[in-house]
This record gives sequence, C-alpha cells and structure tokens, in this order.
Amino acid sequence: MKLISHRGNINGRKPELENRQEYIIQAINSGYDVEIDIWYDKELWLGHDEPQYKVSLDFLKKYKDKLWIHCKNFKALSFLIEEKELNIFYHKTEEYTILSNNLIWAHNLQEVDIKCIIPLLSKYDIDTWIPSEVYGICSDYVNLLEKQ
Repeated sequence: MKLISHRGNINGRKPELENRQEYIIQAINSGYDVEIDIWYDKELWLGHDEPQYKVSLDFLKKYKDKLWIHCKNFKALSFLIEEKELNIFYHKTEEYTILSNNLIWAHNLQEVDIKCIIPLLSKYDIDTWIPSEVYGICSDYVNLLEKQ
C-alpha cells in the first residue's frame, strides 16, 4: 500500500510548512509520495487556500513519480491535463474523483477497493478506520501509518 504525505506532512499538520517545495522534498526523501495543491494563474503556484509559492513545471516533472497533484482551480487542471506523466485530479466535494492515472480518490470510505486512495488526515481518522484493501492512504501522519 502506498503512503502519501498530505502536503508534505508526515508527523502531523504543520500549516506554515505545507506545500513548500523544501517540505515536499523532505517528505519524498523520507520515502513517501506527496499530495500537493496546485493553482495556475499565468504561472504555477503551490498553496492550499490560495496561490502562495511559485513552482515550476520542471519541479513537477522531476518528482512526477512521487507527486499526487490536486488542481485547485480549473486553470490548473486545464494547464496540466496535457502533461500525461503527471498524476493530477480535481475535486471540490465529490465522494469519488478519477485521477489522470485511472485510480480513484475516495472520500466515501464505506465503498472502496484496491483502485482507491483514501484520505485519513487525522489521528482520529486513522484510529476509527476499518482497514480494507486500498491502493494508498493520504495522511498528515504517514509516519504513524507506516509503523502500524
């Protein structure tokens, strides 16, 4: 099962560091994939609620095998959809979202399978999750999940 760091977090939320390139690289160097938030407005930007940190397409391509790119606006989705080697997705409140690599990002944990990546962002989510076979888990606590 693939463990995916949520915005670079591996041992709990650190909002002041999330989506920063150095923090993302640190999580990758610790052995994890990373879900990141991308915006596009004439340039690519990292950031959860808004564009915050400029990022290059070269950075995304360099770490393409380790990044799960959540496009935060339509412009980011439209811009990146031609980059076939990138794992991208877009969602707002949907229970299930199809990723560009044909996996499923599942927010409805009641019905999942080996094609799904599920978010278990908090310790509570991890403690209350009834384990099932999934492709991956995205969490702020991937280090804790790895030890289980």
